[in-house]
Amino acid sequence: MTWMAGLRSLATFCALAAGLVQASAQAPVSGTVGTGIRYDYLETWSVEQLNRILTTDTPQFAGVPVTYTPAKTAVRLYRVTYPSVVPERGNKPTVATGLVAVPDGASGPLPLVSYQHGTVYGKQQVPSFPEQSPETQLMIAQFAGQGYALVGADYFGLGASAEPEGYMVKASHQQATADMLAAGRSVLDALKVPAREVFLAGWSQGGFVTLAMLERLESTGVEVKAAATASAPVDIFVALNGFLNFPRKIDASWTGTLFILSGFSFENYYGVPDLARSLIADGSYEIARKAYERQPVDPAEVPTDLHKLLKPEYFDPQFFATSTYGRLVAATQAYRWVVRTPVRTFYGETDEAITTGLGQLTATYQRAMGNDKVEAVSTGPTTHRGTFATAVPQWKQWFDSLRTP
Repeated sequence: MTWMAGLRSLATFCALAAGLVQASAQAPVSGTVGTGIRYDYLETWSVEQLNRILTTDTPQFAGVPVTYTPAKTAVRLYRVTYPSVVPERGNKPTVATGLVAVPDGASGPLPLVSYQHGTVYGKQQVPSFPEQSPETQLMIAQFAGQGYALVGADYFGLGASAEPEGYMVKASHQQATADMLAAGRSVLDALKVPAREVFLAGWSQGGFVTLAMLERLESTGVEVKAAATASAPVDIFVALNGFLNFPRKIDASWTGTLFILSGFSFENYYGVPDLARSLIADGSYEIARKAYERQPVDPAEVPTDLHKLLKPEYFDPQFFATSTYGRLVAATQAYRWVVRTPVRTFYGETDEAITTGLGQLTATYQRAMGNDKVEAVSTGPTTHRGTFATAVPQWKQWFDSLRTP
């Protein structure tokens, strides 16, 4: 080999080595950051996969045709495990899980969306198991596929959490989401794509959680650029009283699930022995308990008629209001504070779970004080899922208009 040929070979080797180092540096990794925060790489979803979610999977899930902006980049997915505490149990230490989604190949600061998921029936139908969560898939495709970082908490009792489920337990929802936001930002820093401005969004139960989270973040000085919800049950006393005393022909057959999950959750988290037993009819108690504990049950065995599921005294508005369960329900709201962040609450006019009045309640309350920070936005005659699917591209358009140039 001549001297020049050897030099060329050495240069080729160095170039290949540099390329390998660069590829290694860009490859998805798992790791730890801070105290007790771990992130584990799951997989990368391609642009084709993301656009299939937007054009095929979501319309099938929601039952409505919606036009979404196509994804532009693949997305890397990470499951995050992070420490937290349970406020209702004297700040008992716990470990929770959530998701971080990052546009593949992104560099520099990214706008960040924290997504709060809706009610689920499977323990793993949550953000950190995205293959089981159609709503999370839509958020990944519409936001992370277009340059946003996305985080989402699983809530206590879901995902890989060892706690009992804390359905609509407000302080625990606030704790889980605020801690996941902080953990997610630490992970993004470790991945060299730090968060810039923060947006919040959530559907159904997640709409309630989004506003509860916003209340917590505002009180602790964490800046939020804007928050958006769809079909949010911001006042559980209003929602449940409607199902009990003013049923509509379009009311969903699964509304009994809200009583089951909240009854057992409140019993566990607020420390009220036999609370669920005081609420649920004797003949339905065992199947309800199994449903709450995520044991295998035949859905057909869970009563859809509230008069068969619940004890008759709860259909008396005065009894319901003064009962232990009713008083806990009455305290479960996420709109009665002076909101300082721009908020848009989207509601459907034929939503089988959220009445038009409940969908507008946050804006109505704030405007009654003279506060114009909250705007209620109709998605037209949409169902519960249809409201979410229709709202998401409007969330995206609004957030885009507020992003830092």
